[in-house]
Amino acid sequence: MKKIDGALCAILGCAFALRVWGIGFGLPDLYHADEPIVVNHAVAYGTGDFHPHFFQIPPLVSYLLFFTYGIYFFVGRTLGWFEGLHDFQIFFLTHPTSFYLLGRLVFGAILGTLTILVLYRMLAEIFSEEHALLSSFFLAVAFLHVRDSHYIYADILLLFLLVLCFFYLFRILEEGRVRDYLIFGSLAGMAVAAKYNGVFVFVPFLLAHFLRQGITSRTLWDGKFFLAGVASLGFYFCLNPFSLLDWKFFVKELLMQEKAEGYVGLFHHLTYSLRGGLGFPLWATALLGLGLSLIRPERKRMILISFLLFYYCPVLVFLSQPYDRYVLPLIPFAIFFAADLLIRVSQRFGFSRSFLFFLAFLVAFPSLAKAIRSDQIFLQKDARTLAREWVEATIPSGSKIALDIPFFMPRLRPTIPQLEEKRGEAGGGGEARTKKIELLLEIAREKPEEKRYELYFLKDLDGKDSFMMTRPSIPYEIETLKNKGMEYVIWVRVHPDHHPEFYRTLQEEGQLIARFTPYKDPSRAWSIDREPLTGGPFLWEELAARERNGQIIEVYALKPAARRSHAPP
Repeated sequence: MKKIDGALCAILGCAFALRVWGIGFGLPDLYHADEPIVVNHAVAYGTGDFHPHFFQIPPLVSYLLFFTYGIYFFVGRTLGWFEGLHDFQIFFLTHPTSFYLLGRLVFGAILGTLTILVLYRMLAEIFSEEHALLSSFFLAVAFLHVRDSHYIYADILLLFLLVLCFFYLFRILEEGRVRDYLIFGSLAGMAVAAKYNGVFVFVPFLLAHFLRQGITSRTLWDGKFFLAGVASLGFYFCLNPFSLLDWKFFVKELLMQEKAEGYVGLFHHLTYSLRGGLGFPLWATALLGLGLSLIRPERKRMILISFLLFYYCPVLVFLSQPYDRYVLPLIPFAIFFAADLLIRVSQRFGFSRSFLFFLAFLVAFPSLAKAIRSDQIFLQKDARTLAREWVEATIPSGSKIALDIPFFMPRLRPTIPQLEEKRGEAGGGGEARTKKIELLLEIAREKPEEKRYELYFLKDLDGKDSFMMTRPSIPYEIETLKNKGMEYVIWVRVHPDHHPEFYRTLQEEGQLIARFTPYKDPSRAWSIDREPLTGGPFLWEELAARERNGQIIEVYALKPAARRSHAPP
């Protein structure tokens, strides 16, 4: 047992190191597409309005983050770091690094590592020490879980709660005590409050209940069954109360989110997301182990299989997006079958425990290498940061700049008149939004030396709304840009199909004055991975070819602004 405990400590230490290494990537700039949504909502609750005004993801993480920031404020004020709430708010807007580091540490690195510990304890109790040790090691080095444990988002919290749910699902299967039903229901409600797809944990719950009790009219009306449901609903509504209090807006938001999701193909998440998230050997071993268990299913394994199969199809096939993070809920349970296969092979051929662990290391090594490479890239200065530094050092303050896809752009500051316009727009968005713009204006007036630009955002003007900080919009039309007096265009080369006619005209009528690439090969024209990039790179080919995060960015001067002299970086 001491050796096992020592091995577990080593696994947890390795897991935490992988998740905390590079955790400050991009800061103080924000280069994860969804992190600011969670953080800004958490800070906005400081106005006293706890209505999230956004339900496309549940507010649980932002509520917990608000509590975390409350502790930060209390400690900081006690130690004299902040004079009051206003000082704290200004500090957030001018120095966001500590806020994001704190959130990433708590809801990414620490929670991700705790998930590995819970997985170990669950499998040690339900299966064997070998299953627990191998599975926890696989999760510790699983690339997708490592990378996404660097972010503040709902996925890692959901995964932690799902593994806890299965802890009690197996106890329901084996013992069926009232206490287990009650705890499972509470945890399931929390999982749904973390992210709505946590609701699918009820599929293995139903299977565990009926395998234990049998399918009869009596078990359909079993009191413990309904107790779990009541506990689930109770915890969900306590943690997401405005989904009930403002249910019409809640339904509207869900319908809006539903439009963004749909059929992604039968094999996309299997061959792209899962394979890339685990590495080929671990992915293939997991599939073989799952296939072997399907041939002669056993009760406990059926619980895991039911979740894997149902969550994959129909959920991931018909109700998801192509983003790799959508497969995260499957990762801990898929890698169990990889461990299960290695243990069965070891028992069949009489391998020693040492050789079993050596096999496990070989299977997991590509995923570990990918995680290490990802962390190395997170440590480097982002291409967007390089572009921002060059713009601020080269382009005069107040210049008119048209920006391509906002997520891939350098984070430039808008002019004071543009902020004043946004203050007028913010009136309909609640007190928190108005307060934020007022604070940004206060900062801008107190720091006249900061470089600021008149920013416009290239959009397909199809009537769709955009975020307030990515307005005003301007179409992909060179003549319109000239008529509006645009002096510069900052462009991102994501793929050849991205407005090719506009880009061709831009190259003909504009002057390329700077180019920033994240790739080792400066002549590379396009990114390797065609799938959307939310945070860091995903494919091994991308990781191997890169020096840093971000995409290829080009800065063009529009004539006659091209007459100005600029020194390329």
